[in-house]
Amino acid sequence: MTRLTPRRFVVATALALVAAVGALGSPAAAQDVAQAPAQGWARFGHFAPSAQPVDVVVDGQPFAAGIAFKGVSDYLPLSAGVHRFELRPAGEPAAAALLSVEAAVPADGAVTVGAVTTLDGVAPQVYEDALMTPAAGEASVRFIHSAPEVAAVDVQVVGGPLLASDVPYPSANAYQAIAPGQYDVEVRPTGSTDVLLRVAGWSIEPGTQASIVIVRGLDGQLDVVPVRDSAAAEVTPVGGVQTGYGSMAPDVSSDGVPDAAVAAAVGLLGVAGALVARRRVSVRPR
Repeated sequence: MTRLTPRRFVVATALALVAAVGALGSPAAAQDVAQAPAQGWARFGHFAPSAQPVDVVVDGQPFAAGIAFKGVSDYLPLSAGVHRFELRPAGEPAAAALLSVEAAVPADGAVTVGAVTTLDGVAPQVYEDALMTPAAGEASVRFIHSAPEVAAVDVQVVGGPLLASDVPYPSANAYQAIAPGQYDVEVRPTGSTDVLLRVAGWSIEPGTQASIVIVRGLDGQLDVVPVRDSAAAEVTPVGGVQTGYGSMAPDVSSDGVPDAAVAAAVGLLGVAGALVARRRVSVRPR
């Protein structure tokens, strides 16, 4: 049997620890440490005129409660992929679904699942929310057209530029850059000078991204629902989808090896060296 001398003990310990750290630094191990599950964000918007609030259930689990007409829930994280959204009367979890739809939540992206009016009822509609931070000193806005009585609409600043052109029901136009400030805007049928709706004093702040939802009100007249989608000063939800593990992320060195593993290896080597040094001091020559 080979005797494990102090020198051999140190060498064996070092080799074992180097092998362990090397395994942690392998591409497969580094990928397991650094890769977070794909995640996106979703919210629900109640854009169909109804006096009854609704609860939203996603894949059989509660998602948002008591969302009234013109209400929009907060963005909530969901795993990327297809999910089933169901609307039920508020406070009645056992009731039959009033509406259901499957919506794909994109990785690192966001969607708004809306309930919109049709000429003979209510239907679901899914909007992709291309959330981003506006350029410095600017804001951005889009218009969601959910009123079926008008095939398509134009939106224009009173006495100023066109903000959206030919937005078809029940779609949305792309986000458009706009200077922050306060505006009076008019909604018209596409290509017409007839004013369907005038909104006075609508304002938007710098760094803000917003949606203006055109709805049919409870009185049958057109109305708007202004919704803030994101703001540069908040982590909603653009910052959230980019954080990965967030505050629980493991520290990883530049070569892909967890810093904690390296520190542990160095510490154990130090302990091994100390034990050998102590033994050398205590051994007397014969």
